[in-house]
Amino acid sequence: MFTILQTIGQDCWQSSTLMTLAGEIPPAVTESHPAATTYALLLCLIYFMIFVESSFFSVAISWRSLFNRIALEDTIANKNLIYSINNTVLLCIPLLALVLYFLNVSQMHFIFILCALVVFGAVHYGLFMLVGWLKQCIEMMRAVSICGRMHLVVFTTFALVLLAVFALAGIHSARAASIALAAAFGALFILRAYRSRRIFAENNFSLLFWFLYLCTLEILPLGVLICVLTRI
Repeated sequence: MFTILQTIGQDCWQSSTLMTLAGEIPPAVTESHPAATTYALLLCLIYFMIFVESSFFSVAISWRSLFNRIALEDTIANKNLIYSINNTVLLCIPLLALVLYFLNVSQMHFIFILCALVVFGAVHYGLFMLVGWLKQCIEMMRAVSICGRMHLVVFTTFALVLLAVFALAGIHSARAASIALAAAFGALFILRAYRSRRIFAENNFSLLFWFLYLCTLEILPLGVLICVLTRI
């Protein structure tokens, strides 16, 4: 009975006058793990309540460091600030997965999106540590990695605001959400690449080594993640 009603509801939504005028039909999302999504939201809420002060502080620090290089350098040198950012990043990963799911940016279920982000984060961090150990530049790679974590906090904050705006405005366009998120991510990626170049130059590493880092540790893993999320 529930399946029949759901099918009728989807048909009515797809054939509505509003969607005909908009010229775009939102892809239907079928949640096969509704309990898991609820548990994830509950765990995010509990985690946020435990580290609420740390989370707000790290968000403010990340946005400030985005526009202030001195603040960025102070953050990298402060272990307490890095601890707050690390705690917030652990919250950002499931929140970002929820945003991608609710905005229909990816056709994958929430659990698969979350697993893809977790695997990407673990592999990405492992590659950073491996390169730092092989080239004996652990501190430099640590600084670049911290910049990436702060940019993740900024991007997740932007994505949550975008989700709230779309919900309040009643917008159901996956294409508009994808364009907005892609534009924000592209701007942050360019800024991250520029800052990583400065860090490499300050540590007397060549432009070629920075270019190899950018291709193998940034562009290639991100390309694989995007292909997985969009099922290309």
